[in-house]
Amino acid sequence: MSRILFNWTDPNILIKKRKEKEEVRKKEGRPHEVFYFHELSDPYSHITSQLIGKFSGNYDVDLVPLIVGNPPISTIHEPDLYRKYCLIDAIRIAPFYGIEFPNNDQPNDKLVLLAQRILCSLDKKEFISQVSDINTHLWSNNEEALRALINNKTHSHEEILSVISNNDKKRNEVQAYMGSTFSYEGELYWGVDRLDYLEDRLKDLGLKKNLETTYVSDRKVKKEVNIPKTSNLKLEFYPSLNSPYTAASFERIKELKEKYPIEIVTRPVLPMLMRNMTIPRFKAKYIISDSAREARKYGVPFGKIKSPLGKPAEKAYSLFPWVDEEKQGFEYIYRLMKSSFRKSEDIGKKTYLKKLIEDLGLNWAEAEKYLNSNDWKEILEKNRLIMYEGYSWGVPTFRIVDGEENFTTWGQDRIWLVEDEIIKRLNQ
Repeated sequence: MSRILFNWTDPNILIKKRKEKEEVRKKEGRPHEVFYFHELSDPYSHITSQLIGKFSGNYDVDLVPLIVGNPPISTIHEPDLYRKYCLIDAIRIAPFYGIEFPNNDQPNDKLVLLAQRILCSLDKKEFISQVSDINTHLWSNNEEALRALINNKTHSHEEILSVISNNDKKRNEVQAYMGSTFSYEGELYWGVDRLDYLEDRLKDLGLKKNLETTYVSDRKVKKEVNIPKTSNLKLEFYPSLNSPYTAASFERIKELKEKYPIEIVTRPVLPMLMRNMTIPRFKAKYIISDSAREARKYGVPFGKIKSPLGKPAEKAYSLFPWVDEEKQGFEYIYRLMKSSFRKSEDIGKKTYLKKLIEDLGLNWAEAEKYLNSNDWKEILEKNRLIMYEGYSWGVPTFRIVDGEENFTTWGQDRIWLVEDEIIKRLNQ
């Protein structure tokens, strides 16, 4: 398993595979095809729809847009939270890309079907030029505008079922599962958060039309204003010991603590795979390989992985409540995850835990009293329930607490949003 994970994370293997893919593409005489999977009820796809024309205009590629249905059930772990969180998150990040959501509600199924019929009836050029307006009509609940686009070439409901089914098969073929996902020669790029990776790859292939233009996915950066020296602001950090995304996040969280007068409160939770959830292999592959490229982006070592699932994680968690009382909770989890995701070390060994505790300047004789205890289980479950209150079921989750309305967001790729919210609250 360690070898498989290494193959998914090693940048040298990635470069080799890219060269092989390009050689095959040339041999087969295929153009530079970029597949884009658009899900109309997906709020992230709405954001991407507003940028797709610019992307197509900036790169000399054959963009193939495909309307797809809902993600595979096996990839959605908390369906009741999923749609709520995605919409909240998409509405939050859209303005940073110069996009506003026309409505704060999910479009109804009737209008989604209308928009599907319209878009499935368009050729590639028509799709690229019209998807922005059609998506805006959909998310504005503008049924009249959508119906005005129906003509004698528009497919019926029955006809598009076959089209979407075939598109879903193509999505499965490239091992994608989310809407707003691009696929190019063996790699996936999800939404505006990962579009820069695709842009870099296409630029390296000499496919960018104007080298002077910036990224299509450029995010507006807000300038910092005066920061007070003290505050009551707390940033709650919800990690799990088996999360590769969490492993790639620690340095940036530490930077937040250094830049702003905030308290970091570490609230670990059980890994999803220890919460009776399952992750399909193709999704696990994407998560690991995506974590690796995110880690490289931020200069974080990553890839020598030894999963701590099961007894190793339980042993490490059993010491956490005591370590946290000793004010070393964050650093303890950080060291554990560096071992699991950067050094391929077994964190469940007693000798390992003893050395770690002593390296933190703590007393092993005291810590050992809590080894293999069960008190931590109730604490981690309480943390999970608090995390779920913000519609988040995955890690790392961040929760800003300042005595007013709490702010919850999920993912190491939302640390920039956490920072923006910290600055906003420090200047209220």
